[in-house]
Amino acid sequence: MSDHLWMALRAHTVRAVIHAIDDTGAEQAVDLTAHYGSPRTKVPVHYPFGFASSVPLDGAVTHVVATGGDQADLVALPPANPSVARVGPLAEGEAVLYDSVGQKVYLSGGRIVRVDAHTSMDVRIGGKMVFQVTAGGAAVTGSLSVSGDVAVQGNVTSQKDVVASGISLTKHVHGGVQGGSSTTGAPQD
Repeated sequence: MSDHLWMALRAHTVRAVIHAIDDTGAEQAVDLTAHYGSPRTKVPVHYPFGFASSVPLDGAVTHVVATGGDQADLVALPPANPSVARVGPLAEGEAVLYDSVGQKVYLSGGRIVRVDAHTSMDVRIGGKMVFQVTAGGAAVTGSLSVSGDVAVQGNVTSQKDVVASGISLTKHVHGGVQGGSSTTGAPQD
């Protein structure tokens, strides 16, 4: 009797190899094999709210839970692929979100948030790109408001007028204009 109970409990959770992922429906589903000769298809994957991923298939594994011990009602835990791009070692309190090509978002114990992007880091609002950072620089689409000093080590180029302390760079006038090599007064409104 105890052998039957032990085997029933043992079969509640098993490790499985993932063969295919369907990420098109309301929930992700995987095709997998937990026991030799016993493939299963369209097993739903239960992710925590606010998180989604599509693991690289080569080497992907998961744990499968038989809900209520019923092998006909399987649920897969979020898949893992220990052979691809695992980040470590992490210090206590740190967390990293990463992908298969080595891009990372580090949350370093309340001290720093660091983003390691492969090509570009994009910020979109309402589906529109508003901020993009690449190796070549940063681009802001929309108005930019800066509170504090701005230090520039290169040229500043503007397609429109520049106004400083109420004085236009392109429309200001000078007082005390004289011919020859004399200097003029300061720019005026």
